[in-house]
Order: sequence, then C-alpha cells, then structure tokens
Amino acid sequence: MIDKILVATDASAASGRAVSYAAQLSEAHDAELLILTVIRDVQLPDELKEAPEYEDFNNARDELMRAAADRILTAAKKAARQAGARRIQIAIGSGDPATSIAGFARRRKVDLIVVGTRGLSKVKASWMGSVSRKLLDLTDTNTLVVR
Repeated sequence: MIDKILVATDASAASGRAVSYAAQLSEAHDAELLILTVIRDVQLPDELKEAPEYEDFNNARDELMRAAADRILTAAKKAARQAGARRIQIAIGSGDPATSIAGFARRRKVDLIVVGTRGLSKVKASWMGSVSRKLLDLTDTNTLVVR
C-alpha cells in the first residue's frame, strides 16, 4: 500500500516529469504527496570564510536560495495539482541532495521516493555521479527513477 510519496525536484525537465508521475501515482493511490527541493551546500575557500564580508555574503546567498526554492516548490505544487494530486506538502532540504532526500524519506516514513534522472551517459554518470544513483545506494525505501 502506498500512503505517502516523496518527489524531489530541482526545476529541471527530468524532475518535472517526476513530479507529474508522482502526482498521478498520488491520485491513483489516494496518497499524500510530499514535494522536496534541496539547497546544495557550497564549498567556499577558507580565505573567503575569513573575510569580514563573509557573513553578509552568506546571508544574501541563503536568502536568494530560499527564494529560488520557494519558486521551485510553488511551480511543482501547481503542476502536481494539475496532474491530480490532492494532498500535497512542500519542504526545503539542504546539503547533499541524495543524502537530504534519503534522510527526509526516512524521517517522514514515506512508502515511495520518485526522482528524475538527467539521462547522463554511463561514463559521465560514473565519473560525475548522479543524485538518483547515490540515492539508490543510501535508502531502503522503494525508489522510482523517472526518465
């Protein structure tokens, strides 16, 4: 039985397809749909962290990233409603996307995770890694990768 579905979005075309698919599954199973977007951590040089302007820079970055995340979630929620989902919650995570998605799914006890794939070639994906591939290694929750 599927009662709770988590879909992750980054506003890419692939994650848009995942949101649509997850919304259709949500409607078919009368399941709650959780939509998550993750703000990635940025590795900054130590010299910048020691600069007097660092706190202002960091606060401005956080504000911009939260505003972008809100826009992403608003659009995803609208698309999910149009695709048939009725019970929708939205959330913002932070850090490594795969780790954040896996942790969120565990804490919220979801039955299914839905993510998109950008369709990287096997060589490029193995060299660069991918969120969907890493997520499959990190979670025991059933995960659907939408192409």
